[in-house]
Amino acid sequence: MKVGRVLICALLVLGNFQFLVPTASATVSNTIVISHIVGGETGHQGSELIALYNNTNSDIDITGYCVKDGLLAATNLACIQADVNTRVFIRAHNYLTIASNVFIAQHPMYIADTVYTSPDSNASKIIINGDTITLADAENNEVDQVAWTSSGTKLETNISFQRKEAGPGSGVKVDTDLVSADFESVVLTTPLNVPVNATYDVVTYIDVCPNLDDVQPAMPLNYLADESGECQPDSCLNLPGLQTSVLDGYDANDEGICTLHDECDNIAGVQTDIPVYMERSGVNECDWEIPQLMLTEILPNAIGSDTNNEFIEIYNPTDQVIDLGFYIIKTGVGLDKAYSFPIGTTISPGEYRTFSDNMMKFTLINTSSRVVLNAIDMSILGDSGIYDSPVEGESWALIEGVWQYTNQPTPGAANRVSIIEEVIEDSTDTGTAPCPAGKYRHPLTNRCRNITEDASVFASCDADQYRNPETGRCRKITTTTLALCKDGQYRSEETNRCRNISAASGSKPCKDNQYRSEETNRCRNMPAGSVPDAAFAVQPIKDTGTAFVGWWALGGISLLAVGYALWEWRHEVTSWMKLVFKR
Repeated sequence: MKVGRVLICALLVLGNFQFLVPTASATVSNTIVISHIVGGETGHQGSELIALYNNTNSDIDITGYCVKDGLLAATNLACIQADVNTRVFIRAHNYLTIASNVFIAQHPMYIADTVYTSPDSNASKIIINGDTITLADAENNEVDQVAWTSSGTKLETNISFQRKEAGPGSGVKVDTDLVSADFESVVLTTPLNVPVNATYDVVTYIDVCPNLDDVQPAMPLNYLADESGECQPDSCLNLPGLQTSVLDGYDANDEGICTLHDECDNIAGVQTDIPVYMERSGVNECDWEIPQLMLTEILPNAIGSDTNNEFIEIYNPTDQVIDLGFYIIKTGVGLDKAYSFPIGTTISPGEYRTFSDNMMKFTLINTSSRVVLNAIDMSILGDSGIYDSPVEGESWALIEGVWQYTNQPTPGAANRVSIIEEVIEDSTDTGTAPCPAGKYRHPLTNRCRNITEDASVFASCDADQYRNPETGRCRKITTTTLALCKDGQYRSEETNRCRNISAASGSKPCKDNQYRSEETNRCRNMPAGSVPDAAFAVQPIKDTGTAFVGWWALGGISLLAVGYALWEWRHEVTSWMKLVFKR
């Protein structure tokens, strides 16, 4: 029973085995079909050919189509390539042929539309016993496919698979999903019974500019495509990308070359805007229009040290804030030194502004020099002229249009003329009484003179100066350090000289007919008759006992004082005595 059951199962399997054998098939295509396949010739297995056929009534663009040896993922045998400006079409009911290089070698008179390479004459790409040929479009979508196996309708050497006609003269190829229904095997003959190239495919130039009236097989000169793919004239050929018009700030010449617009052709470099302090003077030319500043005051010989005390003053008479970066200062009789103002410095309308030698590092010579204010175009806006031997503390200033010295420097303010001292003759002035308010005593004439202006309007004095309350002028503070007198000398309050103390003490009495001078401290003879007679005679003093006792009393008191001092200082005296005897 077991053997019988096995035999029955085997018979069932063998009876249905035909369903496991693959059958040749083809994909239905409504456009381009694979019409011919040659899988090799005797002795030349690599001699292969594939023909494509337009099965419609319209020309079809097949640019980028590829024939693959296998399914869509398989390697390309050949692709229909064209340059960017051409498209390849198969006309209605016509062919395009693809052959291997071995096939072309075997049939040198045959011209194929596309040729692919086989490794050698005996190495085939197409397997006659079973293979698949797929046609894909430019997006790798399947257009047609032919597959066969070793059984049924199969490909053989020297045989051509040819797609059948739907009817005589119809021009339509049969296209079902079975190779047996669509193809027939035809023996290759000489001459070749395969489609002939050169009269069945057409190459048409692309119109790259459909928005233009005429067909443009290539981009017209000086044109570029915009974002929509339409061709537009490029207004600036030298700039990257499409410029449909000349860019703002650019100029274009007749050749379509764009350059930055230069507002001032007469100035080096490109000026996209008219520069500050310049104005249009002609066609694309600019001239300087520098605001007028004034050079108003200089202090070349400051009181004391010149360093950090010299200054140059300028004045802005305009109603605008002015950038001093467009001005320079020149100094020297020959104007051989030039100085720039600190970067970013401005001067406000109506402002007097001073710059010290510390700020601009200039030097104003005390003997003779000159200062000039220049604009950037080298025009002269202010000229001090040559000054000569300025007095210490006096500035060289522009006052009422005239450069002159003034003993009233006014840095940062309007200039003032010098103080004028007015002499007033006063016969009642004895030279000793205090001067009235508003006057001072002149040290040479010893007369009271008017102070024409209050000292409070003056500029402050330097650190090593003071303002004389009588004249209102700054004077140097002088200090004198006297040497100490020697031992035995003192400094006389009258002569400020050192004198001997012995000479000043007058310890040696003068003679009876002499007196000590208060001025010289010397004994001088008394003039005759200079001492008046007394009303009574001078009585001599006699020694008495009382006088003697007085002397003893004085001595006793002195001894008590010395004894008390020794008692109070006994410790100090003892220490002193020990020190003396040790020596």
